[in-house]
Amino acid sequence: MYQQRMNGQNIINSFNNQFVTAIIGPRRVGKSYFIQNYALQHPHLKWVFLNMDKMPDRVQVENNQLERLIQEHAKQLIGLEVKIWVVIDEAQKSPAIFDQVKTIYDNFKGKDKIKFILSGSAVLSLHKLSAESLAGRIELFHLQEFNLREATLLQEQIPLTSLFDKLVDTDPSTSITEYINQLKPFKPILENQLAELLIWGGFPELLQLPTSNEKISYLNNYLQTYLEKDVRAIETITDINLYRNMLDIFAEQTGSIRDELRITSALGCTRDTLKKYRGYVEATLLYKDVYPYINSSLKRLVKSPKGYLLNNGLISLLTGIADIKILEKTGTIGHRLENWFLNELYIWCERSSFRQHINYWRTSTGIEVDFVVVKKPYVFPFEVTYGLVPDSKKIRSLQKFLQNEPKAQWGYYIYRGEFVIDNDKKIMFMPCWAMN
Repeated sequence: MYQQRMNGQNIINSFNNQFVTAIIGPRRVGKSYFIQNYALQHPHLKWVFLNMDKMPDRVQVENNQLERLIQEHAKQLIGLEVKIWVVIDEAQKSPAIFDQVKTIYDNFKGKDKIKFILSGSAVLSLHKLSAESLAGRIELFHLQEFNLREATLLQEQIPLTSLFDKLVDTDPSTSITEYINQLKPFKPILENQLAELLIWGGFPELLQLPTSNEKISYLNNYLQTYLEKDVRAIETITDINLYRNMLDIFAEQTGSIRDELRITSALGCTRDTLKKYRGYVEATLLYKDVYPYINSSLKRLVKSPKGYLLNNGLISLLTGIADIKILEKTGTIGHRLENWFLNELYIWCERSSFRQHINYWRTSTGIEVDFVVVKKPYVFPFEVTYGLVPDSKKIRSLQKFLQNEPKAQWGYYIYRGEFVIDNDKKIMFMPCWAMN
């Protein structure tokens, strides 16, 4: 059964305009499946599917024959007969493709004779391709792993709006209260699914597997394919063992402030090598640095980023901890919850075409807020904790931020407890199972 994606309508809207549509995201988050489902719903259109993972397709493109390849598959000349819809998967693997897409696009611009849809498991600007070749011609979308709503497979029953979207309402306390009351019948299902996401992450195929052994096997295969197919293809990545060891460290330190000296010492490499290798993990959308929130009125802030290996399943595989009780005992469950919540924030932010930022806030004295989302003109501070009862220290951190940032009207405390609004402190205590 096809699962409707939270931001899918934005992508579909792009399918129906003249620009090149590009969808990027990690391997196995459902990019190709999303496009194929759209094609199945529109069988009357003339589709051409190319894949730069396939050597014959890539060779023709590298020989500057993209237009000929399209016409061979479509069995018609471009510009004659009906419009051609061209889907190119793993586009970033063929740098030669972007100039050719640009040329064909420009030749038929305004004639509604060809539509390009590109997808890839690495940032298209990895080779500075989309910026240099397709500037002003491309719409770029990110597809993440399943969020909590998508993973529950209850989209027809759960309210179609998102709680995050209520945060910008004129009276968010009222609309959020109504929303959470609507969700309460689904609380047990959402709580159970959240526990799964904390251990296994949100790769769609993995969530359908019935046993832990099958999920571990899936993740092993995923990592092996990533290392052998993606990483080995990069000439500047010369030490696969070092790269794998770096992933182990990222998994163990997810959610922590990055300590370059300790990491380079543990890996036995230079800072330049670490920067280069980390850059590729980020380019393949498996890792993200979250930088500190900077405001001129907030002094003496910690400036190092916090690093996140974004998929909880890969963290389970690399750390060897795939049991929620062990995570609770070791105290590392909080970082898993942060990781899940960061994915939810990215999905929320990507619904808007305006530029937005996800940061964290921490002073040199240790006062910290886990995430600060800047959606101009608003600022939203989030404290995320696995606890059932609010922690007074974390509450004070939110209060301190609110005192120093007038653009933040409310603070949001995400935890496993009950929904409570403290109008005096201007803090909403939000159950994590409702955050989707």
